[in-house]
Amino acid sequence: MAADSAWAVILELATVVGMVVSFALLGRTLGPSGYGGYASLYAVISPLVTLAASGVTLALLEHAIRYDEPLDQTARSCMSLSLGLGAVLCGVGWLISSFVVESLTQVAIISILLTEFITIPLIYIAAGTVQSGANFAGAARIRLAMVGTRLVVVISLFALDTLTVASLGLTHLVATAILAAFVLARVGHRFSFVFSPGRVHLRHLKTNLVYSSAISAFAVQNDGDKAVLAANGYARDTGLYAAAYRIVLLGMVPVSALTQVTHRRFLIREDGVRGHHLRLAIRFGGSLAVYGLILAVGLIIAAPLLPLVIGSDFEESIQMVRWLSPLVLLRALSMFALNGLMGLGRTKLRTLLISIIAAIGMLLYLALIPSYGWKGAVAGTLASEVILVVVSWAALLLCQRSADRQIESDTSELLPQGGNS
Repeated sequence: MAADSAWAVILELATVVGMVVSFALLGRTLGPSGYGGYASLYAVISPLVTLAASGVTLALLEHAIRYDEPLDQTARSCMSLSLGLGAVLCGVGWLISSFVVESLTQVAIISILLTEFITIPLIYIAAGTVQSGANFAGAARIRLAMVGTRLVVVISLFALDTLTVASLGLTHLVATAILAAFVLARVGHRFSFVFSPGRVHLRHLKTNLVYSSAISAFAVQNDGDKAVLAANGYARDTGLYAAAYRIVLLGMVPVSALTQVTHRRFLIREDGVRGHHLRLAIRFGGSLAVYGLILAVGLIIAAPLLPLVIGSDFEESIQMVRWLSPLVLLRALSMFALNGLMGLGRTKLRTLLISIIAAIGMLLYLALIPSYGWKGAVAGTLASEVILVVVSWAALLLCQRSADRQIESDTSELLPQGGNS
């Protein structure tokens, strides 16, 4: 676990470096309004990406690890799922973005859609196959290559003074397509099968839909505020708010790293052990809650440094960062309670809770943003996060008690009855 944790931290730190560099160079090149258009496109497609990427990868992990299904069949089935869903979602994403995003060219939009829905999900499938069949470290190296590819593309375009959303989209599409072809060939060779699309198994689709629904709902909660801001004509505020939001979420590095490393531990069954998943959630969630509290204080103090990173045009983001500072604390508190539900086999309940909270968040955005702008976005975000913390821990406590009662019942049935011993 220590080795995997080290790789997870390296991966998250590399992701942060990539985000900061991309953020700084794009912010300086595009300005608040231009960056607002770029951010609004991702706000539109983020809830959809999970169907072709994250959800399929989690389905691959669950069926290969929890149910011990053949790795080659599972991986190829999930690859076909990813490609099929990605093709459909490209069209859906283009249709929605045509109504919401006004400042980007069609070349920029289509190239980003193909990258996010086709080439990057294939890289995730390759990484998920390695994580299922070998270890997290190998998967982390594949994802590091993906992060490094984007970083090289952004820096190169900026150095050549050709960095635009369209040039970034096209170059990144070509680079990730080449990387996907390479890693799929290598992973297939490693596990002795040809990594090509295979027969889709219905059970994989069902698991993907359960996981994807939860992640998509979470993405709606995460990015819905920016989409509503853009749709209400707050173009400049969308860019400023997206910048502040991204700075705050850089603090998610330890949370994301520990979530990735412990994912397998939550999936492994511990039959007959009472309170197991609740203890795991308290252990990991409690430690990161302390970190989140310290981070919130640090963000409030360090917020004035933001313009030094992305330019003086983003000085208005300072106040937004301070308002959003409790976000990582709240995410840390809810993340492991939700993973505890997953470990108990309550993935449908987990999805339902996240979906309900996302719907509440969207209602708050729609009610508050038209009148209060970015302050309404902050209020809706924090309120929905607090509700998620409360309901996720309440659900975990109830489900763990139910599981413990079942263990006690099973144990009593195995004990000899009085008079028969």
